[in-house]
Amino acid sequence: MRHLTNVFQGILQAKPEIIQDYDKMTKLWIHEMERIYGDRLVNAKDLATYRAIIFDQVKRNFPKANVTKIFTSVDPEPLVFASFVESLDEKKYDMFPSADALSKTMKDALNQYNELNVNMNLVLFEDAMKHACKITRIIQADAGHALLVGVGGSGKQSLSKLASFISQYSTVSIMISSTYGVNDLKTDLQNYYTRAGCKDEGLCFLFTEG
Repeated sequence: MRHLTNVFQGILQAKPEIIQDYDKMTKLWIHEMERIYGDRLVNAKDLATYRAIIFDQVKRNFPKANVTKIFTSVDPEPLVFASFVESLDEKKYDMFPSADALSKTMKDALNQYNELNVNMNLVLFEDAMKHACKITRIIQADAGHALLVGVGGSGKQSLSKLASFISQYSTVSIMISSTYGVNDLKTDLQNYYTRAGCKDEGLCFLFTEG
């Protein structure tokens, strides 16, 4: 039930004036289902099975929707919803119209980040951009949190920092060691929230293993 609730929570991020047509509403539902269920799958076989199930459900429940290009095996249409499609300042949950639009927006965001912070030499290939959008979606949700798993140097920290910047949050890095305990966590959280000065300021905590 929690996962089902999260699907509706994602759908309700979009405003009625943005989702005006049948196809876009169907794509929004597909996107939220994939974020909640598809992203939890760990191999290509399971993901292919999941996508076949979703495609079957779309044909049954949304028969008029034109979404075939999303499910094609060759050069599928990218399906990415985010709150910064229009601009980084205008928070409207919408769908990127094309891969080129996604690339332009993400590169602009990275350039703005590098102007204000230590330069981050991040290669924004398609999967990296999609992952950044996923992280942004997660941390903008109430009590949103994610466990990013991957080898060192795969871009987990960089994408998290970029997603935090896009969300207009302050990023706090906390190094975890073998002696780091619950009391240390409580102290760190209290100190950083107090330092923020107000409860309304967004904070993104980035925990890394020492």
